[in-house]
Amino acid sequence: MAGSKKKSDSKLSEELTRVLDELAGGAKASASVSEDDIQLAIRDIDVDSEELSDLYDALRAKGVEITSNESSGQEFSSGDDSEDDFDDDDVSSDEFDDEEGESESAAEAKAVKEALRSVPKAKTAKPKRSSRARARRQDTSTVMLTGDPVRMYLKEIGKVDLLTASEEVHLAMKIEAGTEATDKLEAAEAGELELTRAEQRRLMRIEQVGLDAKQQLISANLRLVVSIAKRYVGR
Repeated sequence: MAGSKKKSDSKLSEELTRVLDELAGGAKASASVSEDDIQLAIRDIDVDSEELSDLYDALRAKGVEITSNESSGQEFSSGDDSEDDFDDDDVSSDEFDDEEGESESAAEAKAVKEALRSVPKAKTAKPKRSSRARARRQDTSTVMLTGDPVRMYLKEIGKVDLLTASEEVHLAMKIEAGTEATDKLEAAEAGELELTRAEQRRLMRIEQVGLDAKQQLISANLRLVVSIAKRYVGR
């Protein structure tokens, strides 16, 4: 086992060896590391598919489990596998499905408009009156509980956990990495930077991680504001 660890580590460059030590050291508590954390750690290093595969092998050799945040649950074993999972046929079929969905929605909207034209105006007034009558009979407390958007928002935001200092730093790092990934993708779209398909997918994933982290930080900050405001209610 020790021989395999040494063999895996020897394949890595000096930069990736430092990344390996950082990830393995940070994973001591949970004995696992996520793919997002790996991508975040190597964002400033030029890594090809073979080197990335060697890094994964070295982490496993140290007893670190690599968890995936994707719905498929698959890990990045090599760059070739990740490219094989994505082909032009998938894109064309998705675009075809979108076009079918748009045509069906347009047909349904047209059918609804025609049905509304055929309904006499005198009949449409009755449901409105009965609806208003039912609304007047509703209990006032029920209206306050279900109809007050502010109260509903405060109830939902109260479910968000407050962040610790280390969690804030971790989210900030993800946001920064996502911003850098967005800049590179925009440069590639403008023709200022050449990226392979694998690099584009990696940057798009880092970009999404940054957006999710930004939303989580915003929600946590709003939760903190609400928590502080509640202390001064009635004063």
